[in-house]
Amino acid sequence: MKAIAQEITEELLAVMDMYQRIARQLIDQLILETDQPDRTEILAGEYHLLTNADVIHGEEELTGNWYFDVHGEHCMFQNTETGQTLEVFLGSLRISRIRLRTCWISSNVWRHNMC
Repeated sequence: MKAIAQEITEELLAVMDMYQRIARQLIDQLILETDQPDRTEILAGEYHLLTNADVIHGEEELTGNWYFDVHGEHCMFQNTETGQTLEVFLGSLRISRIRLRTCWISSNVWRHNMC
């Protein structure tokens, strides 16, 4: 049973790493491919200043068919071809893997509000 729990934990950590990598890529695209009014501050890490700015070159979506919607402290990305959707918290993209692991292991249940 312990081996199964370890396997599940490792799989969850791999998914978290993948989520963080994709989120970072999409936020970078959003910054580079839109006309953000506060670009300097955003590039310094102030992601909460991101807006639903126009995509440069008059496109409707980001590269790779990603639609985006900045709302409050989050940005929803949806791939218009695959339907994949990713909700990204703009307060901090530097979620510690150790912190996530601690949250998972301490409760054996993923609780978003703990992290």
